[in-house]
Amino acid sequence: MITIDLNGQQQPLPPGSTVIDLLSIIGSDGKSVAVVINDHIIRPENRPSHLLQEGDRVELLIFAGGG
Repeated sequence: MITIDLNGQQQPLPPGSTVIDLLSIIGSDGKSVAVVINDHIIRPENRPSHLLQEGDRVELLIFAGGG
């Protein structure tokens, strides 16, 4: 297992996990979520191939509408 920092909480993941795997584990379809890893935005088209590494700092930002 590897451990990442997900929105300030420790999150264990199987080695070789991608951003898409993480989104699936937490139950998100990823459509209304911005993914930032180590201060870099991961574009939706890169999520399937972006491998998560031990100690990555991952922030998931949820878009909310309103006014």
